[in-house]
Amino acid sequence: MSEQTQTKSKVLSSLDIVGLALIVLFIPIIIINFILVIKGAVHPEEVPMVFNSAPLIVISDSMNIDKETNTGAFNKGDLIIVNKVNPDDLEKGDIITYITKEGDVVTHRITDVLEKDGQRVFETKGDQSPGYDYYAVKYSQIVGEYRGVRFAKLGDLAMFLQEPAGVIVVLGIPLVGIMALDIVGKQKETKASREKTAELEAELKRLKKVQEEIDSKKESEE
Repeated sequence: MSEQTQTKSKVLSSLDIVGLALIVLFIPIIIINFILVIKGAVHPEEVPMVFNSAPLIVISDSMNIDKETNTGAFNKGDLIIVNKVNPDDLEKGDIITYITKEGDVVTHRITDVLEKDGQRVFETKGDQSPGYDYYAVKYSQIVGEYRGVRFAKLGDLAMFLQEPAGVIVVLGIPLVGIMALDIVGKQKETKASREKTAELEAELKRLKKVQEEIDSKKESEE
């Protein structure tokens, strides 16, 4: 294998690896986002889940983190993950996501576990809210439990990705990246080819000069 062929193989191998990395990174995001959008459209009254988990965007400051008082769990604008849970396992201090009677999705902390009409219900409150939530939460209202997984300030980005323009961007980033890498690879190949051509031309000139010196020496000897 020639030196030029070896160089070309290394460039293509590097581009393939980077291209595959981009695809592996973005394809799951696209698939999960697509599933969430479809589930949300089919069952608008439910919070869509993938693998028993639901990404939620925090749009209020009722659970904002306050380091001075050591309260709160996440901040407005964060993206949090809520996991499916058996309500029987929930206790005071756990943070749950539930759907209110009005259809709002709320993620607050359990402040007490009560018995109402022979059934177990939960009293809840936002850590930074001035008062308790209006109604006790029933089992049927619970979506899941927040267990500490959050991505700071990614909520706005997540909202954008749910829009058509966001989907286009997510699809476009890996494609543009692969195209850019392909262009860079071709530029490297062109540069390597020019350098090889220049080396060959220089070698031909050297050989021609050597031949001329030999011919000149022969003529002088004659």
